[in-house]
Amino acid sequence: MTQTWSLTPAQREDVVSRLVSNICALAHVQGLELSAEVAAVAAAAIEKKAYTAAEVAARTTTGNRPLAETTSGYARKLGELVIQTVKDGGKVEGVAMPGAAAAAGTVTHVDLAGSRDFLTADATEQLLAALLAPGSSVSTIRFSTKSFGRDAAAVAARAIAAVSGVLREADISDVIAGRPEDEALEVLRVLSGALAGAPQLTALNLSDNALGEKGVRACEAVLKGNAPLESLSLQNVGLSVHACRATAELLADPSRLRRLQLFNNMSGDEGATHIAGLLARAPRMEDIRFASSRVGPAGGIALAKSLMAGSCLVRLDFSDNPLTAEVAPALAAALAGQPALRALNLNDTGLGPDGVATLCGGLLQSYAAAEAAGRPRQQLEELGLALNEVDPDAAKAVAALVAAHARSLRSVNLRENELGDRGAVTLARALAVLAAPQSVDLVGNQIRRVGAVAAAKAVAGKASLQLLALDENEISEAGLDELRSVMAAAGKAAALGPLDENMEEDDEEEEEEEDAGDDFGLAQLLSRAAAIN
Repeated sequence: MTQTWSLTPAQREDVVSRLVSNICALAHVQGLELSAEVAAVAAAAIEKKAYTAAEVAARTTTGNRPLAETTSGYARKLGELVIQTVKDGGKVEGVAMPGAAAAAGTVTHVDLAGSRDFLTADATEQLLAALLAPGSSVSTIRFSTKSFGRDAAAVAARAIAAVSGVLREADISDVIAGRPEDEALEVLRVLSGALAGAPQLTALNLSDNALGEKGVRACEAVLKGNAPLESLSLQNVGLSVHACRATAELLADPSRLRRLQLFNNMSGDEGATHIAGLLARAPRMEDIRFASSRVGPAGGIALAKSLMAGSCLVRLDFSDNPLTAEVAPALAAALAGQPALRALNLNDTGLGPDGVATLCGGLLQSYAAAEAAGRPRQQLEELGLALNEVDPDAAKAVAALVAAHARSLRSVNLRENELGDRGAVTLARALAVLAAPQSVDLVGNQIRRVGAVAAAKAVAGKASLQLLALDENEISEAGLDELRSVMAAAGKAAALGPLDENMEEDDEEEEEEEDAGDDFGLAQLLSRAAAIN
């Protein structure tokens, strides 16, 4: 017969009594004097949190966990919470301490994020007291890092219902950790059902929950309901092909969506195609993140084409997906119709030198066409093309794109490419015309003295510069001295990133090519940028 782990009320009272002494003693050693009343309240709260965590662990574990192992986990949790409580001056997260004054003013935000706690119904009542109070005006909730069981979810649903008329933003990310699947799915259904009754809900975060297709469908009530969702986040939720299809299916009317965040999932090409179908029905989309989701050429092309549904895009992040150069023409064509775009992150997308050149060239052509027609064009502030094998030839296209955004570009990320000295010198000519660069990352680019010093001279005189990163290159000792001298002379020594991983080489740098960049009209762009600045 399987034994169920538990402690008697007398045993738990004894633990609380011992904790009071331990808290007071440890606080005294730290120079903090706590009253017996404060220590007693803290001890009771700590024991309840640790006991609940142990109960959940004992119930969730597959097979027979030795009772002694559960008891050890209970003891470890007690110790962790006692130490944290003393560090926090005797305060326990989510617990009203004796003598604490009530918060002044009207509470509009409730944020439970912090330590990992397995909530009971009573603990949830205390934590969500601001929502349950008569006439509550809480419009933003964040339940993240608190694990809800069925009883706790019922209380949370009641609290959500109490503020349903004014609730606008709900973050219920990471709220089912450690729960058995059937209980976790039930919790999601209960919370989703409550949120479906919030007619003004515009932002929903379901990230960091082990959703999969079952979890997505457990949230059907809120996804398929009448809430005017403008922002949806499903990051790190196991968004498989089937889960992507469920998401696209349940969001029957995504026309109000302005922000979609998908990250660290297993979507692949087929899943991306389902999401592309959703994006094709979201013409107001401004902020898209579909990163680290195993999307290849087919899915990337589908996503790129879906962007043409609207022209409001401000931020796009497709990073860490094996898109390859095949996606570049479709992506360039799609981005050409996004005049409001400010941030483009294509780091680690396998574009390769040809894909990067195609993308940059396509964008430059669209700018020329827009200017000729008197239409507004993009003014990029952030450009990410790291880990794309950008070589000296592709650097010409990148430099031309950088120069085309001389007035607006703040951040350039080209780390871990293959620029070499020639590519770095070419890029430096474009960096020199930037009006207010803040961050330039050229880490890991096979750059030697000539390229490093050229980059430093290009940006050292910019008052806005906060970081020039050149580590993991091949700069000689003499080159490092010159590099540091250039930055120091401009009063920007602090902006030079660490060089601990630099691989010193002899001074055998390649010579600059005088016509570098001409294929993309770089010389003309540099001249225009200089005139503007």
